[in-house]
Amino acid sequence: MPKMTLALNGAFVLSDEKGDMNKHYHGFYAFDTRFVKNISLEIDKEMFLRHIEHDNLTAISHILIGGSVILLRKRELLNGWRYREELTFYNMSKEPAKIIPKYFFEVCFEDIFEVRGSHKPIKRKIIKKQTPKGIKYTYIGVDKIKRELEIKAEGFRFENNYLTSEIPLRPLEKKSISIEFSPKIHIKSAPFLIRSVFNFKFEQRVITNNIDVNNIFKTSLRDLASLTILTNHGLTVFAGIPYFMCLFGRDSIITSLFLLPYFPEYAKGTLKILSKLQGRKFDKKTLEESGKIPHEYRLGELSQAHLMPFAPYYGTVDSTPLYLILAGEYVRWTRDYNTVKELKDTLNKALEWIFMKLEEGDGYVRYSLASPYVQMNQGWKDSKEGVPDEHGEPTKPPIALVEVQGYVYKALLDMARLSDILEFEESTLKEEAKKLRRKFNTDFWMKKEKFYAIALNGNNKPSKVISSNPGHLLFTGIAEHEKEIAERLFEKDMFSGWGIRTLSSKERAYNPFSYHNGSVWAHDNALIALGLAKIGETEKAAFLADKFLKAANLMNYQLPELFSGVRSEIPLPIPRANAPQAWSAASPFAFLTAMLGLTPEGVSANPQLPEHLEKIEIKKVIIGGIKYRITIEKKDEQIRFEMNKSH
Repeated sequence: MPKMTLALNGAFVLSDEKGDMNKHYHGFYAFDTRFVKNISLEIDKEMFLRHIEHDNLTAISHILIGGSVILLRKRELLNGWRYREELTFYNMSKEPAKIIPKYFFEVCFEDIFEVRGSHKPIKRKIIKKQTPKGIKYTYIGVDKIKRELEIKAEGFRFENNYLTSEIPLRPLEKKSISIEFSPKIHIKSAPFLIRSVFNFKFEQRVITNNIDVNNIFKTSLRDLASLTILTNHGLTVFAGIPYFMCLFGRDSIITSLFLLPYFPEYAKGTLKILSKLQGRKFDKKTLEESGKIPHEYRLGELSQAHLMPFAPYYGTVDSTPLYLILAGEYVRWTRDYNTVKELKDTLNKALEWIFMKLEEGDGYVRYSLASPYVQMNQGWKDSKEGVPDEHGEPTKPPIALVEVQGYVYKALLDMARLSDILEFEESTLKEEAKKLRRKFNTDFWMKKEKFYAIALNGNNKPSKVISSNPGHLLFTGIAEHEKEIAERLFEKDMFSGWGIRTLSSKERAYNPFSYHNGSVWAHDNALIALGLAKIGETEKAAFLADKFLKAANLMNYQLPELFSGVRSEIPLPIPRANAPQAWSAASPFAFLTAMLGLTPEGVSANPQLPEHLEKIEIKKVIIGGIKYRITIEKKDEQIRFEMNKSH
C-alpha cells in the first residue's frame, strides 16, 4: 500500500493507507526518536476499501468486516505530540454482530540514525508500568535523558504486546474504541523549546482561475504545515520527512526566504532560533567555529550523547552567509528593524566568521572534509559526489564553491545597508564585496566554456563542469556574465523539459537519477527563477515557473525534494526523495514572486502569467513593510495589475 504521512509540530506518523505500520520506516516519531513501530490492526474477515486524507493531521480508512460491519479507522495527531486512533464500528445489518479486534504494537525508542541504518542498534532496557488508564514505558538513554511513552486505551484491554476487545453490536448499532500514544522527552537544557500547543493558522493566500494551480498551493501549505514548528522564539520549519525532521540551517533559511513576502513569521523565527545555536568555540568533531551558523540540530539519543555529531553539527559552508542574506531581505520586505537590532551580536559574529574564512581561504570562503565523522561536501550539494570535476572525480579540498562566493558577496552588501547598527563600517563591507567580485570573475569564469566553474579546488584550479550552481549567482549580483548564465541554463544538456538539471548531461559524472549530479531540484530552480527576475529576465522566470507548476500537477500537486533529470513525458520520481520537504513546498511561492517580479521595493513593470493562468489573487503580501492585496489579470494578452492595502 502507498505511504501515508501525518505530521504536526515535530511529530509524524508513517503508515500504509489502512493505517498499519509494518514497513522499514513506518512508525510514530517525535524528537528524532521512533517511539512505536509494527502497529497492525487485525480483525477476522476484514477487507480494506479506501482511505481519506483530510490534511496533515487526520486520515480515515474504510474497512469492511464480514460483509455486514463497516469500520472507520480514524488516525490523528494532536497537540502535545499525541497520536490517537479511534475505531468506530457500524453494524449495517438487522442481525447482531460481534467484532474481536487485535491491535499489535512495538514500543522501541529507536534513534532516527538507527532507523536509517547509520548506527548499530542499541540494546535498551525499557521499563513498563501500569497506570490508571493504560501503560507507561520509560527509557533512560546513553545520553542520560529520560524518554517516556504513555499509552491510554478506551474500550481495549491490554495483553502482552497487543490490545484486544470484544465488541457486541446490536442491529444498526455504532460503537467506538480508541488508543492514544503520548511521548515525552525530559531534556534539561536546549537552545530552543517546541511549544506543546500549536496554534498558528495557515491561510490560503494565493487563489487563481486554475483549479490545478490552486491545488498545488494548497498542497504546499499542507506540506509546510506538516513541517512547521512553533517554538519559544517563534516559527521555523524542519527540513523533511522522514530523514530530516529536525532543524537545518540552510534549509530553514532558504524556505523562510521563499516565504518572506507571504509569511514573514518564518524568517523572524528562524533568525532568532539559529541565533541561539551560533558557534561559540572551535570543535573538530562538530566543525563548530566562532560565529558560524549550524547545519543541523537533533534531539535524538545518539546526537545528544555525542555518538553522532548533530547536537548541533556545523558542517556547512553556506548557512552563515545565507543567514545574513535572510536578515537583510527580512528588513527590506518588512522594515522590522527592531528584530535585526536584537540580533546585532549574531550578525556581527557571523560577519567576523566570513572575514576570517576569506583570510584563511586566499580570498574565498572554503571548506575541507575535515570531520572524521561526516565526510560530506558542505554546500547544498552535500553528497560525497556532489561537487565533481571534469574527469568525474570529486573536487579536491579545500573547496571554494561558486554559489557560496555569491552568497558571501550579497551578504556583505546586505549588511552594508545595516552598518549603522553593526560594528562594521559600510565602506569596509562594500570594499570587501568589490574585491571579492573582481577576484571571483577572474578565477571562476571559464573562457572556453563561457560559464562559471562549479568550484575551485585546493590548488585554485577550477572544476570545469557545467552545473546549476552558477544559476544562484543571478540572485546575488556577483556575476559579470549574467546573460550568459541565463542563456546557458536553458540549453538542452541542462534543461530536462521539466526543470534545470543539477549537472549537464554531457558531464562524466552525470546520472539523472543521482542525488545531485543530474537530477532536478525545485528549490534550486526557484532560486534561479528569483535571480532571473532580478536581472530582468521575467519571461524566463515565468517559463521555468510554468514547467514546475505542470510537473507538480503530474505529481499529485506536490513537489518532492527532487525528481529525475531524464527528458520524458512526465517527471520521473526518485524513490529516496523526501516528501514533504520544506524548501520544495515553499518553491511555488518563490516561483510566484519571480514571475510577477515582486520586490521589497514594489512590483516589476513586466509581470508574466503562463498561458493557463488568467487571474491570480494574493490575499496578503508584505512589500516594504506594508501589507497589500494584489490582483493580476490577463485580458487580450494585456496584464492588469492592482494593489490595495490589506489589514
